[in-house]
Amino acid sequence: MKNIAIIAKPHAGHVKDLLLDIIELLNEKRINILFDKRASNVLNSDNFSTDAEIREHADLVIVLGGDGTLISAARILDRKEIPILGINMGRLGFLTEIRSSETHKIMKQVLEGNYLIEERMKLSGVVIKDGKNDFEVEVLNDIVINKGALARIVDIDLYIDKQFVNTYRADGLIISTPTGSTAYTLAAGGPIVHPTLNCLIITPICPHALTHKPIVITEKSTINIKFKDEKERMFITCDGQIGRHLSPGSEIVVKKAGNTTKLVVFSEKNYFSLLREKLGWGSFHC
Repeated sequence: MKNIAIIAKPHAGHVKDLLLDIIELLNEKRINILFDKRASNVLNSDNFSTDAEIREHADLVIVLGGDGTLISAARILDRKEIPILGINMGRLGFLTEIRSSETHKIMKQVLEGNYLIEERMKLSGVVIKDGKNDFEVEVLNDIVINKGALARIVDIDLYIDKQFVNTYRADGLIISTPTGSTAYTLAAGGPIVHPTLNCLIITPICPHALTHKPIVITEKSTINIKFKDEKERMFITCDGQIGRHLSPGSEIVVKKAGNTTKLVVFSEKNYFSLLREKLGWGSFHC
């Protein structure tokens, strides 16, 4: 590795100390460091690389933060499949599974090439208005469609591969990747799906009918979402970080993206131990 980029959550506890430790290790190996603006701010420096420069030159991206910071890093990389190493400075951390206390050991493994790459499926979402693409996005976790007003139910028509599936009367609809199955989808009653699988998860948010349950479909399918009331003003949220109002009469098309997000993982860790730790499985409270 010649160039390693560092993306940091500025207000995370002890982030500066951890950042300085990583810089020392990389300097010893004479590796060029690309700081994003947030990491540069942690160091009180105005020396930072643009998103385009990180995409162009980085061989690896180190993320210091929580899952939200890692998702923002994946968005910076866009369609460039540069490996990401997530070091957890947040709370839950399904994506940033490395504890900050493990950083020195993990960095030595990475610099020695002792790691694995895990590919995570992404979703491509397109908003169509009057037959034209009005908005396009790629996400690692989920695309959420809901009504902006409080305490309102909306009628959402769902089509899979041009076949009508159902009209959901609900607060909204979540289209998720397996990686996103432990995010908003889980909170809405969706299934936990192993993140290396390729499939799409459709979960209604607070459906009016109790029989409206989440469904899992093949990665090859295309989802079309329409609204019964074409004048209804809806809202789309992408990975919990990008949101916008939908113009009346809009249609949403969601399918598997043509590229993946690559995460650096290690053989001594596994997804089920992560679930036990993060979800408290096996813990009993009186």
